[in-house]
Amino acid sequence: MSQVTEDTTRTQRVLSLPLSFPIGLPGFESHHSFVLGALGPEYGPYLGLRSTLQDGPSFVIAQPSELGIEMAVDIDDFHQSLLGINDAGEVLVMLIATLDAHGGNPTVNTQAPLVINVSNWRCAQILQGNQAYNMHQEVEVPLRDEARVSLSGEVEE
Repeated sequence: MSQVTEDTTRTQRVLSLPLSFPIGLPGFESHHSFVLGALGPEYGPYLGLRSTLQDGPSFVIAQPSELGIEMAVDIDDFHQSLLGINDAGEVLVMLIATLDAHGGNPTVNTQAPLVINVSNWRCAQILQGNQAYNMHQEVEVPLRDEARVSLSGEVEE
């Protein structure tokens, strides 16, 4: 078993990146092919993840560090082999967000992060045994914020 700290990962913004989930996602085991894409500058660190199957699930995800969350992810031998992970530098950690129906800030699932091997784009959701992690971790970063976009359409720093 190895442990990857969030500091070893980097998010790369792309328009459309195909991702493979060899065993699907819990509750969506028949969905193996997803596309990762930007939602737009007003969404800041949040990205969209959608199944390539018609009427398949879609998720909003973000990298923990971009939400102010520090975490270390344990990756068991099964998932290392499944994803073909040979080095911590190949790993990108993302969290699935749950959106508040009343427009509040989202929560994220730190208990079961997505682990992506950036050398082959294989992914899996891996349940963590750390009791400090939970399914509804509050975050301060709003999903959509027009202040992130200047009048010229560029993202403000």
